[in-house]
Amino acid sequence: MNSDSPFHIAIIPDGNRRWAKQHVLKGYKELYDRGVEGLLGITQAAFDGGVTHLSLWGSSHANLADRSSDFFSNIDRVFRDNIHRFAEHPVIEQYDVRINIIGEWRDSLTPKTIEAMEKAIAQTAHRKTRELTLLIDYSGNRERTAAVHSILTDTDSDIATEQLLRSRSWTGHLPDLDLIVRTGSWTDPHNSAGFMSLLADETQFSFPELLWPDFTGETLANIIMEFNSRERRRGK
Repeated sequence: MNSDSPFHIAIIPDGNRRWAKQHVLKGYKELYDRGVEGLLGITQAAFDGGVTHLSLWGSSHANLADRSSDFFSNIDRVFRDNIHRFAEHPVIEQYDVRINIIGEWRDSLTPKTIEAMEKAIAQTAHRKTRELTLLIDYSGNRERTAAVHSILTDTDSDIATEQLLRSRSWTGHLPDLDLIVRTGSWTDPHNSAGFMSLLADETQFSFPELLWPDFTGETLANIIMEFNSRERRRGK
């Protein structure tokens, strides 16, 4: 393993709807199925490249709260039908990967989908070497609010330190982010909703000029190689 490799990469998959428009797709099902198809290859490329923690923003809180019922039913189905593929896939077993799902998904998804996700978490909970984190119904702003609320309602916590805030956050057990990859284009207007901000003090970024359905494991492997060649001053 290259000691310069990023140990924690997070991916913001952007560009699904633009890709669908370019390819004349009318429904959500085919679009999101295609995005999921490439994820196992991306996961393998990450772990082949020395990454120990891979995080993927599967859905923002706004995506699930503000979209049509047709969108919700399709993305709920995509989560339900595919989570077992990850838990049972040879790549996940080979790399001793634990699956973690962060966000408010238990409050928004259907009972059958919640059950499938809980099963995947339990099925891989004994693994310790690597971690794949899916952020579902996630907002960094809501994560911070929940952490602050936890501190304020705990009578044993009278001083709100950064360490305490992180320990009460949904992502607090994860290592600092080395690299955030956002597909689409760096020029696109984009609201990151404070994405994993408690882990991103010294994070670097990559903006591949690809829409998410065109992003592959080879793309990520090249990004990791480019990252390894960067001079990282860490504020010095």
